Formats: sequence, C-alpha cells, structure tokens
Amino acid sequence: MQMQIHVKGLVRASRLRVVAANKLNVTLARFSHAVQEVTMRMHDINGPDRGGADKLCRVVLRLKDNSILVVEDLGANMMEVIDRVTDRLHHTVSKQLSRLVKIDRSGIRQGNLVAAMS
Repeated sequence: MQMQIHVKGLVRASRLRVVAANKLNVTLARFSHAVQEVTMRMHDINGPDRGGADKLCRVVLRLKDNSILVVEDLGANMMEVIDRVTDRLHHTVSKQLSRLVKIDRSGIRQGNLVAAMS
C-alpha cells in the first residue's frame, strides 16, 4: 500500500504527518490486502493567522479493484479532524469491501445453482 501525506499552511507539519501516518496505518491495517494507495491532504483554508473551523483533511483511497473512496472533514483542531476522518474512513472501507464480497458470493451461488439444475 502506497501512502502520501501532504500538509499545507499548518504549523508543526512534520508532527501532523507522523500522527496522520500512524492513524492511517492503524485504520487500514485490516484492509491492506485491498488497498492500492492512499493520499491524505491537510490544509488550513484561511491561513495560519485566522482561526475558526478552517482545517480541512481529505483522504483519497484507491482500492485494488480501482474503485476510489473520498472522505473529508473540516474543523478547528486538525488532530480532531484527523481522528474523525480516519474513523469515517474505516467505516467506509469496511462497508465498500463487504459490498464487493456480497456481489462476488452471490455470483458464485447463482453459478452453482445453474450447474446443479443442468
């Protein structure tokens, strides 16, 4: 699994990269067999001088079947935003992969029924 983390306009960027990399590794460890690449971008929309809920974190994840999942969140504290994004990412990837398994299994069952009826 390839991982890229980009930080723009935030103080302590190197610390944010380390925290984000650890969170992504923990979040996606269970799904590493299905993940091709993940990119996280963290950005202070209004710049470091202005406060408010302007810290954006966006994760783009490409699965090995070439489907793409995007999760993003906005808040005042980037650490909290990273936590929320990784939680939502875990749920979204889990849901997507369970859909793929159901589709594959239903196709196999139908094929077995047709073969048994012939």
